[in-house]
Amino acid sequence: MSRFILMIIGAVVVLAGLQWIVPKWAAGQVASQIASRDGGVKPQVEIAALPFWILAQGQFQDLYIKASGLRVDGITLSQAQVNWQNGQVSLSALSRKKLDVQKTGHVRAHIVLDGAALSAFLAQQGAVKDPSVSLTPGVVSIRGRLTLGQLNVPLNARGTLSVSSDKKAILFHATSFDGIQLPLLADLQIFQIDSLNLPVPMVIQSVDIRQNQLVVEASTP
Repeated sequence: MSRFILMIIGAVVVLAGLQWIVPKWAAGQVASQIASRDGGVKPQVEIAALPFWILAQGQFQDLYIKASGLRVDGITLSQAQVNWQNGQVSLSALSRKKLDVQKTGHVRAHIVLDGAALSAFLAQQGAVKDPSVSLTPGVVSIRGRLTLGQLNVPLNARGTLSVSSDKKAILFHATSFDGIQLPLLADLQIFQIDSLNLPVPMVIQSVDIRQNQLVVEASTP
């Protein structure tokens, strides 16, 4: 076998190895950065970039992140799965620990929250004092205290959930207070996707309650 053919085979082997090693190394860096910001939870990260050297320009075909117990801006997500396709970020900004998105691409997210996370969100918003949220199939219960003028009114409401018209928030539709049926629905925002400070604009596609947890499906507009 000629030396030229051996050189070609050797180059292919090296490139194949780098095609596996470089994205895996980059995925490890992403996982470490997330862990350093959310209190130590290191997610599963996979990156597909073909050819691998497009990563030097911050480009990728597919970025997949999966984590449990991820803490984002004071809210703990029971589960989070994010699939970002055909995106690009600034490497110079990343070197300064900032995320500057050069190309949005398409993002899909699957987020699971429990009652404690929703209670924390309501507490941050200040709409309900000392809130407690519980989830059961088809029914959401919220307890706490509402501030009406200078009065603190006990709140014990049951209702259903829906997505706001702008697809940015999840609304609680109260159907009863303290067991008394209401003739009209009262709306209360219990989750706002922009509160997660995601790197790209996202909208909520659907919301559901499964196994006493809130499941949110979201994507880029």
